[in-house]
Amino acid sequence: MATIEGKAVLVTGANRGIGQALVEEALRRGAERVYAGTRQPLVHSDERVTPLLLDVTDITQIRTAVAVVGSLDVLINNAGIALYDDLSDPRVLQQHLAVNLFGTLNVTQAFLRLLARTRGAIVNNVSLMALSPMPMTPSYAISKAAAFNLTQSLRALLAAQGIAVHAALTGPTDTDMTRGFDIPKASPVSVARAILDGVEQGEEDIFPDPMSASLAEAWEHGAAKVLERQTAALMNATPAGQDFSITFVVNRGACGTFDVINDVRSWWTGDIEGRTDVVGDEFIYRHAGLHSSTHKVTELIPGKRIVWHVTDAHLTFIADPQEWVGTDITFDLVPHGDHHTEVRFVHVGLRPELGCFKDCAYGWRHYVEGSLQRLLATGAAAEME
Repeated sequence: MATIEGKAVLVTGANRGIGQALVEEALRRGAERVYAGTRQPLVHSDERVTPLLLDVTDITQIRTAVAVVGSLDVLINNAGIALYDDLSDPRVLQQHLAVNLFGTLNVTQAFLRLLARTRGAIVNNVSLMALSPMPMTPSYAISKAAAFNLTQSLRALLAAQGIAVHAALTGPTDTDMTRGFDIPKASPVSVARAILDGVEQGEEDIFPDPMSASLAEAWEHGAAKVLERQTAALMNATPAGQDFSITFVVNRGACGTFDVINDVRSWWTGDIEGRTDVVGDEFIYRHAGLHSSTHKVTELIPGKRIVWHVTDAHLTFIADPQEWVGTDITFDLVPHGDHHTEVRFVHVGLRPELGCFKDCAYGWRHYVEGSLQRLLATGAAAEME
């Protein structure tokens, strides 16, 4: 999602703390409509704000809220509870799960139809304690860990619908929850700003305060995140006999998307020799002594289609190093209005029965879902391993 401006945003738990700050930050960024979900009646001076009576544990209130919201681009699941406990009373854990896990799930499921229409975004405020608990609030931490796993699952399940799913892993913030703790705390305003920055920049996992931000790089390149990407890829497993493909939507016009894809050097690593932007020309790609391939540019239709035919290849990590020869790498672009484009990538001939399929599919996901998609969203390609 390129910007909050002009979008419809729903924030649960919007009456105080981070939720209240998120409402104000969305307005500051030019949101067209902000739905503020609260358990008690709310009055707001900005006419762009629509208060919603919304207890996330109340199915009737959730359904009523869906009926009120005609269109939705961003759902921010911020509502939650945090009680001190020592796990001696299972009812406390159940209470946390009812709000922080099942409340998040129920609200998300109820608004999926609207989010699918706009290819929108979901933001779950799951807390840094999803990764490491505090002994004083174990039930809270357990429920947030479950909510984080829910977020990761939704991310994989909803990718095919073009719905982005973000986790906000918020550290100590100056809210009612941390009142009485003499520790460094971020302000709700700064946290809200960083969360929406992360959404606009396409960050899956957002670390919106100084304490959590110190963990961001280690998390992004750590074993847990790598495993998440690998297991998420199972959702897009290619059946036998089918060509490998990836589809996603970007907030960019078709012609601009075409130009970025065509500038191969901006999103591929390795050495590239030759021109990539002239029909009939060939370019050679070499990477780390493992892969070299020669591609002839056979189709370039601005804003619509790019095709490269592989005329030669040498893949050193498989028995038949020329498996790519004769295959075609295609990009078809489908405009969705003036500012959204569906990118349909297919490597015609790269099929599960080939010896290179597993490693090549992993490589394409790095390039297409990682580097290219990030470049299209933010103007900066993702660093490749």
